[in-house]
Amino acid sequence: MLPPSLSKADLHLLHVFLSVVEARGFSAAQIELNVSASTISRQITNLETRLAMKLCQRGRSGFRLTEKGEVVYRATQRLFASVRDFSETIDGSRGMLVGNLAVAVIDNWVFNDASPFATALSEFIEMAPDVTIELFSLAPDDIELAVQDTQVSLGIGVFHKHKPGLIYESIGLEKIGLYCAKGHPLFDERDAAKIREILQYSKYAKRAYLKEREVAPISRGLKTGALAHQIEGIAHLIMTGEFIGYLPEQYAKVWVRERKMMSVDAGKFDQPSEIKLVKKRGVEQNLVTQTFEDLVLKSVLPDCAN
Repeated sequence: MLPPSLSKADLHLLHVFLSVVEARGFSAAQIELNVSASTISRQITNLETRLAMKLCQRGRSGFRLTEKGEVVYRATQRLFASVRDFSETIDGSRGMLVGNLAVAVIDNWVFNDASPFATALSEFIEMAPDVTIELFSLAPDDIELAVQDTQVSLGIGVFHKHKPGLIYESIGLEKIGLYCAKGHPLFDERDAAKIREILQYSKYAKRAYLKEREVAPISRGLKTGALAHQIEGIAHLIMTGEFIGYLPEQYAKVWVRERKMMSVDAGKFDQPSEIKLVKKRGVEQNLVTQTFEDLVLKSVLPDCAN
């Protein structure tokens, strides 16, 4: 069992373990760690002996964490995040913008021309050339989890149900439209009565990361048949011509312009979606994170702010 005070050797073994998990195996971790797979295997065995628990299964069937390994992995993430935060806080006390900035953003938000993110990121890079930036493109639930686990300092996404322990702040609005693709009966239909009739038997591409019945009333009563965990998955389903589904207007416009997609009933079912910045409650931000957050909030358009 590890002592209350971790030694340099303990920290090294935990670093190796973290690298192996994130590389999803010993072989893939060799490049980052610059040691052989057999050395990595021995170090993981040493760590398992120190902790008196089996952390992972490895062999012909591949690499996977045990339940206890998952717990140790999450704890190790938090440990090294705390070490980074300590270092960055010390540098911040000297007024230096150095260290790391880890941010998670909803997938495909890059298509939103009104997004404050690109402007803030550009300004930040100019202000802090020595900061290493790590960006994650994740589904909303995964963003919240990454913030809770301190894998990232800030998250940006669509969050309809607020989780305790997190702070949410509105930074913009995005129009979400109901779309169909060429080949779907709704694509060329303009008659309101016919549209209502077709909608009753249309298959709906459900967003797995949202409470559809709450945020998209049109989905109530419709057949689902498919769900996607990212925006791109919804787009793939719509493009089959078999499903209707919601997409951000800015994301869908390239297909609309090429007449491969069409807004159902000329946008009658469109709705606003609020984009929020999320951070962990009770955690004092270091100078790097606070500087980037301030730039995002400064870049928010007046008509998109609270």
